[in-house]
Amino acid sequence: MNILIIYAHPNPESFNAAICDAVEKEFKSKDFQVRKRDLYQMKFNPILTEDDYSSFYQDKVPADIQAEQSELIWANIFVFVFPTWWAGMPAILKGYFDRVFTNGFAFRYSDEGPEGLLKEKQALIFQTTGQPEKSLKPPQLTMAMQASFDVGIMNFCGIETLAHKFIYSVPYVDEETRKIMLNEVKEVVEMIGKQK
Repeated sequence: MNILIIYAHPNPESFNAAICDAVEKEFKSKDFQVRKRDLYQMKFNPILTEDDYSSFYQDKVPADIQAEQSELIWANIFVFVFPTWWAGMPAILKGYFDRVFTNGFAFRYSDEGPEGLLKEKQALIFQTTGQPEKSLKPPQLTMAMQASFDVGIMNFCGIETLAHKFIYSVPYVDEETRKIMLNEVKEVVEMIGKQK
């Protein structure tokens, strides 16, 4: 089974990087094929221009987008690792969806409405936040972010979400708590690994 990690954090020393490394090592230890797209390291251009937009409708997909779509075609499971900024994902990741998950590749419209074209794919999401769980759950922000990602993007494209794990209060917890958090990440991967 092929795993594609799509990672969006600018700091290579961040806890997101530790999560990404843990996910990669855990899948590799189970003999999965793993590739990683580090969007900041790649300097991925997240801006959808008019030229891009027009090209998509003329079946002229830019070379950088073709490369990313090839990676997505290769993978069975997408693993997204990213922080929460302004109650959502970083702009670079949103731009990745804008430019790569294109009409005709990830979805299409018909008389019956939209149809997801990535029905064979599955997703695993690890989303960190600096806020405590008690700050996000009562106003339903966690639920809103999860629905936006899992339903608004994944399900829209036909992708089955296997798990969406929120990791809270990341900048404010001690090292021991971070170890516990990373073990929880590994447990999620272990659960997914049993599908192989």
